[in-house]
Amino acid sequence: MNPPSIAHTPRPAASAFALVAALAFTIVATSALVLPLAPVPAAAGPGSATGSADVRLIRLLSDIPDSMRANREPVHDLRVRLVHGNVLVFRKGGEFAALLPIDRIEGHPDSLRYFYYVEKPSLFWIFAGARTKGIRTVAAGDSMQFNSFRLLWGRDAEGLGWIYFPDARVNQHLRFSVVSGQSVDEADPKNTKYWVELGAESEAGF
Repeated sequence: MNPPSIAHTPRPAASAFALVAALAFTIVATSALVLPLAPVPAAAGPGSATGSADVRLIRLLSDIPDSMRANREPVHDLRVRLVHGNVLVFRKGGEFAALLPIDRIEGHPDSLRYFYYVEKPSLFWIFAGARTKGIRTVAAGDSMQFNSFRLLWGRDAEGLGWIYFPDARVNQHLRFSVVSGQSVDEADPKNTKYWVELGAESEAGF
């Protein structure tokens, strides 16, 4: 599978060349690609896309460490850092969700407390889907279960840690992005322009 590439459209500013240079790299992520919400042009090959990417999102992405490759369950090669003031938003089919980290609680193991909301698909494209929100806590290495997908939280030496994506059928075609905000109510995934999609056609190992 060809690795996805990221291109940034230069802006008419003095720092344009520096910004383009900072974004001129390729993220290698198994079955993951960065793409705009609009359909990918037909010329793009399967499993890859080229598009403008949000700078905030790019800075928070990273390859997973070797320790996670030996995890008890397969995970995608891409992870995203949790940062105060950023809301992680998700889209899968007609379902939308958001996650806002609150704080990291030290312990054995450490845990993360976070706000969340889930909006289920609309009914007959007219009636808005049921929406739930609340506060949850997850221990390091444990799952964060949403309505139709699942995440893993991993601690870091500092900060709020990382979100990992199990390479499982339940997460096929899950999209995620990052927006600024201090509340999950401030984040509207429906208005999010750029996403990273987990586009595996089969479970890892097959």
